[in-house]
Amino acid sequence: MNNEKTGMLIAQKRKENGLTQKQLADRIGVSNATISKWETAKGFPDISLIEPLAEALGISVSEIIAGERLESNPKTDDLISNIVDISINEQKRKKKIHNWIIAITVALLYLIISLITWKWEYTWLVWMAYCFYRIATEYIYKKKE
Repeated sequence: MNNEKTGMLIAQKRKENGLTQKQLADRIGVSNATISKWETAKGFPDISLIEPLAEALGISVSEIIAGERLESNPKTDDLISNIVDISINEQKRKKKIHNWIIAITVALLYLIISLITWKWEYTWLVWMAYCFYRIATEYIYKKKE
């Protein structure tokens, strides 16, 4: 992946489609400063934005990653789209784990403080309700998938 080539491709396709940086940014849900960073090779699109960006520009995901126009190859495009989907799902999984680590850490701090001070606050009950809520919503979310 080459930031400069990808940036030039993004700028070229955006201009060919008659879009301003602001219009492209609005289509994919980022700021126009982000588009500017990509086009000037100061950054690269996040993996979760590559598919929407490619769709907005009318090119394939593999072209965004390669930074140049490529001959259409459905197998390659499907493979790269699958890799992007796997990466996005992995990011979501890591975020869930991170959120649970924070939640458990806070719960343990509440427990330790309550045991040291022997004051059981109502917040502890609220925290327990929150934990049960999280477990229930995770279960429901997994059932829908």
